[in-house]
Amino acid sequence: MARMTITGFEDVEEMLNKLANPYEMAEKAVNKAAPIVEKNLKTQIRSAANRRDKYGKPYSTGELETSIAATNARDNSLGVFAVVKPNGTDKNGLRNAEKMGYLEYGVRSHGQEPRPVRAAAVAQSENAVMQVMEEVIGAEVDRL
Repeated sequence: MARMTITGFEDVEEMLNKLANPYEMAEKAVNKAAPIVEKNLKTQIRSAANRRDKYGKPYSTGELETSIAATNARDNSLGVFAVVKPNGTDKNGLRNAEKMGYLEYGVRSHGQEPRPVRAAAVAQSENAVMQVMEEVIGAEVDRL
């Protein structure tokens, strides 16, 4: 955790001037934390899709899991963020994002129950992500 000692207003002003662009610091923290969420989402998908259908055939090919990737951190009016999402299509041309929706929400007409993997991955990642982001931001502040 970062610590600082301030003895006068000049010191406060100097510290704040050094933090003129906090988005760079936040982008470093988000980029460092995104792989944690990516790994946990892949784990959740593997455990949810690792089963057999009613004919005994494996349910999953693993293509959805391997398509999961984190984007680089970006910023918008709400702050700094990265997206962990499925990318591309499978060998049959079906979008992996569509398959993720089927896994997440189920397909009633085909008897597929919902298997919410995103919320579970986020919950599993939360503490580790917060710790990594605190370490990165603390190290950046200590450099000032």
